[in-house]
Amino acid sequence: MDRLLRIFTTVVEKENLTRAAEKLFITQSAVSQNIRLLEEKFNTKLLERNNKSVKLTKTGEILYFHARQIINQYSLAERLIDEMQNGISGPLNIGSGFTFGEYLLPDLISQLITEYPKITPKITIKNSYRIANQVKQKDLDIGIIEREISDDSIITIPFSEDDMVVIVPVDFSNNNGEEVSIGDLSDKTWIIRESGSGTRQVTDIMMDHTKLKPASVLEFGSTQLIKETVKKGIGVSYVSKSTVQEEIQKGTLKSVDIKNYRDTRRFYYVINKLQPSTKTVEVFIKMLLQ
Repeated sequence: MDRLLRIFTTVVEKENLTRAAEKLFITQSAVSQNIRLLEEKFNTKLLERNNKSVKLTKTGEILYFHARQIINQYSLAERLIDEMQNGISGPLNIGSGFTFGEYLLPDLISQLITEYPKITPKITIKNSYRIANQVKQKDLDIGIIEREISDDSIITIPFSEDDMVVIVPVDFSNNNGEEVSIGDLSDKTWIIRESGSGTRQVTDIMMDHTKLKPASVLEFGSTQLIKETVKKGIGVSYVSKSTVQEEIQKGTLKSVDIKNYRDTRRFYYVINKLQPSTKTVEVFIKMLLQ
């Protein structure tokens, strides 16, 4: 049954029998045969099929939801048994928002691998909302997010802080030195992160609090792309200080503070409330808190 469920969920996620067969390293006919066995087992049609894709039926949706839960619990049991027999080892599925994941997580992963060489981390980088959702679905063991998300299925705990700054081109000048007024910024093009991003959330809060109304707005899904665009003089942005330290030191970007406004964002780790903790997750949380 475990094998049938894994084949079924792979077909659903790949949306195609051929792609599922390639991922599973079996033939397409074997995939079709196993799906038929599963449909006979439950005496229902699980998939609507055409030449290009497959689509879940109503009963298929029910089975897919519970199949994912069963597979996740089976994998967790394997890991808990392995930890008991072999110590702290095995896979650790970590998700992170872009800012922490791209600028702060690499050093943490290096430390983790050095201290626990039997742990094999797998990293997923997405915006905070999507990371929290994957933790909720038990596709990730732990997530690091850059905004507070309220959901009864997950636990969200703050563990670190980071200052926010306005970044401007190096030739930007104003009358207040290292501080800028809202008037200095309102006629600029603002380059901001996409909806769902933790950085976007604090940017929206800042604009609401200061009554800043930009002349125009560009929305990008990458902090690195935002930095490169600001360097070229196209606009300004609001980012975590940790993401621009290297550029500021090299003199390729300049950071300024908003007059009479200071902002410190929080980073949170998020775990599934119903997922039993493993030793690998516990040692990773310990490193986060250090």
